[in-house]
Amino acid sequence: GDFHFGELIFLRMALGEESKFFYVFGHPVLLSASPTIHITGFRINEFPHSYERFDTPSLEEVLRKLLLSSTGGGSITIPHKEGLVPHMDELTEAAQIIGAVNTVTRIATGLRGDNTDWIGIQRQLLPKLHRDGDKVGLILGAGGTARAAAYAFRPLFSTVYIINRTMERAEELAREFGDAFIAVKDAECLMDLERLDAVMGTMPGPSNFTLPKGMLERHRPAVVEAAYKSSEAGSRFTALLQDAIDAGCKTVEGIEMLFEQGCAQCELWTGQSAPRAEIARALLKERFSDDEHPPPNLVFEAGLS
Repeated sequence: GDFHFGELIFLRMALGEESKFFYVFGHPVLLSASPTIHITGFRINEFPHSYERFDTPSLEEVLRKLLLSSTGGGSITIPHKEGLVPHMDELTEAAQIIGAVNTVTRIATGLRGDNTDWIGIQRQLLPKLHRDGDKVGLILGAGGTARAAAYAFRPLFSTVYIINRTMERAEELAREFGDAFIAVKDAECLMDLERLDAVMGTMPGPSNFTLPKGMLERHRPAVVEAAYKSSEAGSRFTALLQDAIDAGCKTVEGIEMLFEQGCAQCELWTGQSAPRAEIARALLKERFSDDEHPPPNLVFEAGLS
């Protein structure tokens, strides 16, 4: 007959499915929404695993935790995405090309590094790209998330500009990803662009980096923001996102990107489809107060629109 909810967990454990510990590793991660995603994913798919925050700036501490036999894997965030790469026993093709991992899984031969950030970026961005012709993109930043953005942008755009605080890192990223990628000193250099279809913000939320208002108003690009803030901090919107909304741009909030890459992680760790609606509902419940307008896409995923 049918299993009752919860019985499958006991069956899995009886058949030797060990309860494993998963973590989000980074600094700071105290406000991370990743536990909401994965605790929901494990519970609905009936796996006996747990998921916790592990806040540390130390790469050594992250590795020590990952190598414990009780650990199943982890989500990797700032500042460890690039630093962990040389310590992986196996890398997926995406992680190898991107040069950054956001997902680590314990396998028989050690640690496997993967990257689902690019999936989060591409899946959320694609429905918002409508214009025909050769598309032009802009990436703000040159760290691990910017590298995932470059990988996600490469098949979609014929030209991608990169702006970073240190020009050398932007040039290095452009060199690695090919002729379509061009490092520029600042946004002023791009004021005469004929078109701009998408902007990817990967600067930390507190940096308050944004683009000239005229640029956003003229081109109305789709704007994807990786950073997400909690509403307790006043506005949940970064400066870039707020300016994009004011300019009438289509936007993707950091929490939507996190949802998408988190669902992809959930599938890697469980081998099952992520329970997207339940995860979206859990995020809405935990992150948004009743009088807020949450991102419409998350409301749609939750089946509440």
